[in-house]
Amino acid sequence: MKLNKAGGVASGSIWSIVDNLAQQILSFIIFAVLARFLAPDAFGLLTVAHLFILFTRLVVFDAIAMPIVRTKEPTDRLYSWVFTCCMVVSLLLAGLMFFSAGLISSLFRAPDLKSVLQGMSASVVFYGLVRAYEARLVRNMMFRQLAVRSILSVSVGGVVGILLATKGWGGMSLVVQQVTASGLGLVLVVAQSRWLPRLVFDRSLMRRYWDDIRQVGLTGILGFANTNGDSLLVGIFLGPYATGLYNLAKRVTSSVYLVIASSMHKVALPVFSDAGTDLAALRKGYLKILGITFFCVAPLLCFQAVLAKPLVAAVFGEKWLPAAPTIGALAILYMLSSITQLNDYLFFAMGKNRIPVMVGIAQLMLATALASIFYRFGLIGMSLSFCGAFLLVFPISQTLLNRALGLNVRMMWYALAPPLMGSIILFLGLGTYLLLVPQHFTDVVLVGGGVLIAGLLYPFIVVITGWKIRAVNSSWHEMLLAALRFRRFFMR
Repeated sequence: MKLNKAGGVASGSIWSIVDNLAQQILSFIIFAVLARFLAPDAFGLLTVAHLFILFTRLVVFDAIAMPIVRTKEPTDRLYSWVFTCCMVVSLLLAGLMFFSAGLISSLFRAPDLKSVLQGMSASVVFYGLVRAYEARLVRNMMFRQLAVRSILSVSVGGVVGILLATKGWGGMSLVVQQVTASGLGLVLVVAQSRWLPRLVFDRSLMRRYWDDIRQVGLTGILGFANTNGDSLLVGIFLGPYATGLYNLAKRVTSSVYLVIASSMHKVALPVFSDAGTDLAALRKGYLKILGITFFCVAPLLCFQAVLAKPLVAAVFGEKWLPAAPTIGALAILYMLSSITQLNDYLFFAMGKNRIPVMVGIAQLMLATALASIFYRFGLIGMSLSFCGAFLLVFPISQTLLNRALGLNVRMMWYALAPPLMGSIILFLGLGTYLLLVPQHFTDVVLVGGGVLIAGLLYPFIVVITGWKIRAVNSSWHEMLLAALRFRRFFMR
């Protein structure tokens, strides 16, 4: 029985990673194709509308579904109660979104936003209806069905959106794409679950789980604000065009974070849980995961920052070139974010839940204040404001973690020296490459040359630096083996 459970967990983890990776890759490809046909304004309008969808999912529906996660053995009655609550709330929120679309479009000074919000309101209903099904599949370890649902719905929605964009539908092609994907996702999950809920209205269940729902909802608000508050501020201060450009820059840089850092963070959770209260084990696990995460994330973000212009022109088209400077600013933000998120996981594992919350609130308030001052300098001013808020708050979070774990600067240096040195030299090398390369080279050739340089230069510097500190500290030696598998360089 234990073996079957362990096998189910391992299989579920694999399918969960496949689901996340497939969604990111497919969404990025579809976005790149649509960017060739649509202007930044269209994506800016969709980004604003999508913020309202994300709010309902992260703050409302996830909170209502929390009893299923917390309950040891959920029953069909509990699943049906969650379905009923989500259905009622989704209909109310969809109606609110539809009828307040005009007021919201006035707030953002974007008349075209009204039709986008009204069209996207259908997705609120679909996401509400599907939430209980998703929770049921997760509790029954049916991750393969969820992965299949995601891949098919994203693919079909993307194809529909691209076809409509080629026929001149403009921004509404994006709305149809999103609604199609969410609607098809609901149909597929219902078909896979082979379960039909009943309408259950039970005040006793609401009283029993209200505290959990409220707590998750409040946490979701903070998480939503920290993750998506930047896009909301850009939309309010600068309008749809700048929001579309910012959305592209954020997609390019966050794709690295979402695929690599998020996967490493999933590995961190069981590592920290197994360590328990053993500070030595926690310290060793933290440094190892931090080193590997930084090793993977740093060079990719450096590459994006230096080669932003040819990369944007080659993949998305020259009309998106104004987004290139923002990519450089956000690369710094996501490099720090990959560390901060890992720190938060460790704080939670150590029972210090208030620290990430307080740091998150401070960062949000500081980012909002800086953005309200520097929005006059356009998109780059706001991007640097978000970066500045992160840079100011990050040392506080890291200092608190170092004290809790008993870490010192020397330990952090040994963990980060190879990827840090490799990234700095890579940054300088790619910058020199751009200065010396002939002007007649196409953007595709420039990007290809950059890939070749990065593929040769970065591993070489990391290996050399890792070799030099091996005699002083063995932790990086282990991390390097795990990340590179260059065993022949280190065997005695």
